[in-house]
Amino acid sequence: MRSSDTKPGRLAERTARLKLMLGFALRRGNSMRERARLFYYADVKPSLVARRWARYRPGRILSFSTRASPHGPFRVHIRDNGLDMCTFTEFFSSRYVLIPPELPPLEPEVVYDIGANIGIASLYYATRFPKAAFYGFEPVPSNVDVCRLNFRNLPRGEVFPWAVGGRSGTAFFEFREEDLRGGRLEGQGQAKEDASKKRIEVPVFSIADLAARKELPPPDFVKIDVEGAELEVLKGMGGQAGSIKRLLVETHGPEVDAACRQWFGAHQFAIRHSHEAAPGFAAIWCDSVKG
Repeated sequence: MRSSDTKPGRLAERTARLKLMLGFALRRGNSMRERARLFYYADVKPSLVARRWARYRPGRILSFSTRASPHGPFRVHIRDNGLDMCTFTEFFSSRYVLIPPELPPLEPEVVYDIGANIGIASLYYATRFPKAAFYGFEPVPSNVDVCRLNFRNLPRGEVFPWAVGGRSGTAFFEFREEDLRGGRLEGQGQAKEDASKKRIEVPVFSIADLAARKELPPPDFVKIDVEGAELEVLKGMGGQAGSIKRLLVETHGPEVDAACRQWFGAHQFAIRHSHEAAPGFAAIWCDSVKG
């Protein structure tokens, strides 16, 4: 029996989470009122919902004034669905060290956030790279709406309702409305038949065509989190791979992970850090070693 399965174990786990969320609220809230609201939505409300004493209202957009940017507060927007707050705390609490300290210093000028969801990752990286321009790519319409609200915090930020893949065109994108953090282009990754998935047609662009056809500046830092289609995004870089100094690729499944690692070696990217983010999921940081 695991210690967390015992009553003392559950109490210790609950106490640890309480301290984490309280610290998150105190550190990130821009006022006493905002700290109280952050703590309520990050810790209290999930407990109430679990006991059926409250319910989420996914159509409601919550807004928080937070201490995150070196240039002033961010106005962070999330949906009242429980999941968006989890994403917010994942990036802005002290639970994880998201940028490995052993990475060489880098000051990117252009960041591509591929699989941007609601833009929380871009907000986090903007606190580390305040001079960079940010371009977010997210095909799910309800995610795009919230992502655009969050990108208002970024003076040099823009969101596009597109998927990024190996080639440009149109494709069907599958996702579940009850969990909008995931989704994938049809036929990519290790998808299973699921009648509950919603299916929409979306524009798709390769990274090479984002520069050649859409005239976006080439990136020097690219974050890729596309639910199993990571290799296709890498293949679509073409000549733009030469501009990229750093990659963060979140792989989904051992086969995709192995194929991405092979691509890194073939295209002169050295893995600087890798860790298992969850069973079957890995976060891989790579730097270009081109002369």
